[in-house]
Amino acid sequence: MELIVFLISIFIFAVILAVIFVFNLKKIKTFAENKHLLEIATKFPDNIDICKSMLAELNNKKVKIKENKDSKNATSLYIAITDTILIANIKDRFTRIQTIAHECLHSIQNRRVLLFNFIFTNIYMIYFVIVTILTLIGIIKNYNTQTIIIVLMGFVQYAVRSYLETDAMVKAEYFAEEYMKEYINENKVCTLKEVEELTQACKKVNKIGIPMYNMELVIKAITKPIIYMTITFILMAIQK
Repeated sequence: MELIVFLISIFIFAVILAVIFVFNLKKIKTFAENKHLLEIATKFPDNIDICKSMLAELNNKKVKIKENKDSKNATSLYIAITDTILIANIKDRFTRIQTIAHECLHSIQNRRVLLFNFIFTNIYMIYFVIVTILTLIGIIKNYNTQTIIIVLMGFVQYAVRSYLETDAMVKAEYFAEEYMKEYINENKVCTLKEVEELTQACKKVNKIGIPMYNMELVIKAITKPIIYMTITFILMAIQK
């Protein structure tokens, strides 16, 4: 009975987080459709050139840069294992300069932590799949032990990823602003007031986006334990 109550409580918590996440996502998307801010952002160079300039500023020119032209792909990434920044198709977003700054900042984070995050995430996913299969076919019977391991692994994954992403998101605000001010000093493509407008808008996005991203990580961290506990609950009910 206690397990049922616990599972229902965790499930309700996950649903509430998911609803809040979707609400905030719609809010950000609506806010991002600001034509005036997009016009300001388009006055700056293309994504590749911005990325190169930022990496040079960070004294990290060895990073490879690729741009994804797929209109459906809106996720930019820094891939630690290949030391590559993959820029999504974000030319129609006024936040593109901050997004590029975010990925450039990832490239100078502690490489050991970045590689640990990549390796551990994959190990966790493989471990979860194998344990779930072995539980379903009856080889694993120590459900409580496996549940604890899955919860702990999820917590470690959350802690590391949250640290890396929050650090990059917070610093990206200031790095993007610094880049834009330096660029207009040399090229006069827009006014300082317009840069400040763009910066303040990006800060508003981050004010919603940073907690929202951490919320997404929490949802991901509790999803695997919920799935595994549900499976074990069903198995125990059948065995009775």
